[in-house]
Amino acid sequence: MATGYKREKTKYPGVFIVERGTSKLLYILYRKLGSRKLIEEKLGSPSNGWTPAKASLERAKRIEGKFSNAEKRGQERASKDSQNNSLNLKNIWASYLGSKGEELRGVVTDKNRFENHIEPVLGNMTPWELSPMAVEQLHQKMFKTHSKGTVRNVLELLRRIINHGAKLGMYPKPDWTIEVPKIDPDSERIEVLTPEQFQKLNEVWDNYHNRQVANLHKLIGWTGMRPSESMRLKWDDVDFRHSLMTKRNIKSNKTLQLRINGTALSVLLAQRELLDRSAKLMYQSPFVFPKANGEMLQWASYKRHFRAIREAAGIPETYRPNYCLRDTIASMMLSDGATLDEVGYQLGHEPGSPMTRRYAQFIPDAQKRIAERSQSVLNGLLSNVN
Repeated sequence: MATGYKREKTKYPGVFIVERGTSKLLYILYRKLGSRKLIEEKLGSPSNGWTPAKASLERAKRIEGKFSNAEKRGQERASKDSQNNSLNLKNIWASYLGSKGEELRGVVTDKNRFENHIEPVLGNMTPWELSPMAVEQLHQKMFKTHSKGTVRNVLELLRRIINHGAKLGMYPKPDWTIEVPKIDPDSERIEVLTPEQFQKLNEVWDNYHNRQVANLHKLIGWTGMRPSESMRLKWDDVDFRHSLMTKRNIKSNKTLQLRINGTALSVLLAQRELLDRSAKLMYQSPFVFPKANGEMLQWASYKRHFRAIREAAGIPETYRPNYCLRDTIASMMLSDGATLDEVGYQLGHEPGSPMTRRYAQFIPDAQKRIAERSQSVLNGLLSNVN
């Protein structure tokens, strides 16, 4: 209330003038319809265009329920706060996708990275809440179970999302940057086993003490599956009758049906027999390679076994125990005349993906053999003439 100052009535009910020193200000006094609360509101001075008649009209609007200046400011603040609170990483990500469109290169992979890694940890945070510490926590969480390349790609996506919102003026650009791990040179290296190493590896699989580990690793070696794909594999996804296997939710977020070669089929049959002799929770599990409690196997718990197999087979320590298997099957297929698309299908790569193009160096050998085969065929025609 404007207390302690001289108040002057006007001819308009509920409108009065308050003198503050040399200034005069117009006030209105009113109750909104249906309310018993008496409200006093300052409107302004005559120098700002306020007159008693204008103040009376404004008072009538207030009584009918129009917002006062203070209420308008309060609503604006509330709206801004609400907007700020809703401006979390999930909404900024949606804006990023909308601006790039579904034709964004690698959009499926980026969606997987956001939904699997960023959203669960940082999705509800606003740019004001995000900090280097929060990003570092995400980094450390992922580093325990994922490769440096995967961590790098996720943090790079987070940086793009933050820069997108700042560029559109949604918020000021942070005064700190997201540190992205350097590219791992090993991720570009192709590790192909020699015939002797692959032969020794098969001997180790046949004699390794943990039969489930041996079956799992051998299936990866003879199909080119990713470890995560084999660990998610369920018996419902294996069709023994038609020698087919369904890989669900592969890296491209698709479902792929793969024909099983004879060796891989024998591995799956051996695994089924092994589980049939195991504890109830294991043989009743829907997973092909379950944990002791029947749940899905976790990659981290089996890394030491894969390294032990690699060492027993005499494979260099610098070779990654599972990537070298995928690299080997890809290179051998290409050297035998398979196309890049055929290799990509076998390994679960998108057509034309960078991973598939890495194997292009093996195509010349295949092309040379095809050329020699064509020459041999034509020479055969010449020899038939004679």
